[in-house]
Amino acid sequence: MKRIRIVMAALVVFLSGTAIVHAQGAGIEWDILNQEVMELLRQGNYAKAAVLAHKTLDVAVDNVGPDHPDVATILENMAIMYRATGRAKEAVELEQRAKRIRAIKR
Repeated sequence: MKRIRIVMAALVVFLSGTAIVHAQGAGIEWDILNQEVMELLRQGNYAKAAVLAHKTLDVAVDNVGPDHPDVATILENMAIMYRATGRAKEAVELEQRAKRIRAIKR
């Protein structure tokens, strides 16, 4: 039950980040991919969601650059998903990358 609550929290975070990044120029492709990630998470297909989330990240990086604060937000969202699915080591790596981006933008 706790895992379901964590995954649902990750869904909320992903959904709230969609409008922010799209408005900043990440583009329609990012928006569509992010919606597909949400659907996979709702279905409980975490492995496919993680793969697609990486593609979504790549699109955002291509469209707004690797050091954009919205990329940090995506990384943080992915870290939440990874923690929810028992991939803590990968979550830490994403959190550290997001933290470096946020430090650049200060």
